[in-house]
Amino acid sequence: MAEVDFMSVLHKSTKRDYLARANDLEYPKAKAAELAKQFDYDYWDGDRRICYGGYRYLEGRWEKVARTIANHYPLPAKPKILDIGCGKGFLLYDFLKVIPDAEVYGIDISKYAIENSKKEIRNQLTLGSACDLPWPDNYFDLVISINTLHCLHANELHRALAEMERVGGEIQIPLH
Repeated sequence: MAEVDFMSVLHKSTKRDYLARANDLEYPKAKAAELAKQFDYDYWDGDRRICYGGYRYLEGRWEKVARTIANHYPLPAKPKILDIGCGKGFLLYDFLKVIPDAEVYGIDISKYAIENSKKEIRNQLTLGSACDLPWPDNYFDLVISINTLHCLHANELHRALAEMERVGGEIQIPLH
């Protein structure tokens, strides 16, 4: 299967000095990683040297990704879309701009992210694990997972991918 790049539009929009981040005196890489792995305040809204440093909704940022995905796949009318590792739900919110009649759902292990998500879709977000999805087989028309799989332990990857396939119909997109 040919590679399809949905993410470069975002990744190329921010420049980072990775060497400086790794050698930071207050938050050296190991300390920053320990804080980030808690997926709590420090990960989402804490110091930029730890992770996102104020992960807030930016109008249209995720809409570009949602539109590219929606245009690429032959989704049915009123598609059911799941984002595994949805964080604060920004991509799902922007999917509703692109496909207003979509049913969007998200799951994330971060209670903090869900509590601080877009209020318009918060009720569609579930606290939980990629390894144990609480939906029936073939429930979704599209399953996506961006920046999640690399956070799992190696022994969890097979289970997470199997769950993704189980709840998804024809289209599952694991990214990163």
